[in-house]
Amino acid sequence: MLDRCAPGRTRKEREHNWVVMYRGLTYPRLPRGEQGARKNPEIQVGHVKQMVRHFEIEACAKSQIELLR
Repeated sequence: MLDRCAPGRTRKEREHNWVVMYRGLTYPRLPRGEQGARKNPEIQVGHVKQMVRHFEIEACAKSQIELLR
C-alpha cells in the first residue's frame, strides 16, 4: 500500500518498530510484528489507520486495503 500511495517514502528499522517518513512528515511507531523471523508480520489495522491519516493518503489507502473502507 505504501509503495502505491506514498511513493518516495523512506523508512528506518528500529529494534521494535519502523520509522516511516513521507513528504516531510514522520510516523515513528509502525510495529515490526511479533518477535521471531518477522518475514510477513501482521500489523494491527489501528496502526495503519493512524499512519494513513497522518500522511493524508486516506483515499488511496482505502482503495488498496479493504479494512480501511
